[in-house]
Amino acid sequence: MPLQASNDRELGRTGERQRRTGSHLLLLGGVLFAIGLLLMIAFSGQNLPVYIGVALAALGAPPTLGGLALFLSGLVSGRSAKQKPFA
Repeated sequence: MPLQASNDRELGRTGERQRRTGSHLLLLGGVLFAIGLLLMIAFSGQNLPVYIGVALAALGAPPTLGGLALFLSGLVSGRSAKQKPFA
C-alpha cells in the first residue's frame, strides 16, 4: 500500500496520477457504453444483439463510476496541494 503524500508537491503528483487514471477509466467506460448503445439501436428488432448491447452498457458502468471518483479525488487533491480554500 503506498504511503500518504507528506508534502504539497507529492500531493500534487498524486492528484495528477489520479486524474490521469480516472480519465482513462472514464474513456474505457464510455467506449463500452457507446458500443452497447450502438448495438441496441442498430439491432432493435432482434433479441440477442440487444441483450449483448445491454450487457456491454452495463459493463461500462463500473469503470465509469470508478473513473469519476478518481478524477474528482484528483481534483480535490490538486486544489489542496495549491493551498486553496474549498468554501
